[in-house]
Amino acid sequence: MDGAAPDTRLNAQRKAYTAARSDARSTRELAEKVREDAVERESFDPFFTFFLGGLAAFEGETRVGAVGVSGLPGEVDEALARQALQAAGLSF
Repeated sequence: MDGAAPDTRLNAQRKAYTAARSDARSTRELAEKVREDAVERESFDPFFTFFLGGLAAFEGETRVGAVGVSGLPGEVDEALARQALQAAGLSF
């Protein structure tokens, strides 16, 4: 994003990283999984984030990467990530 604040870019990177590296398909799914367990949340990689907007990218059942979107409300970031994956011919 031209002119985006540095933290917006970092948040998008962290969202993609989390979706790519965790066992969840999205930052939303991971947040729901650990919501009730503070110890579990604290044990993750410090670069992980639970903000909405990170989705793993799949070709069939193979995880091939991830996308992270930041800068708007989480629900909108997640919807834009979903649209980007669909446009690329990938599933989430």
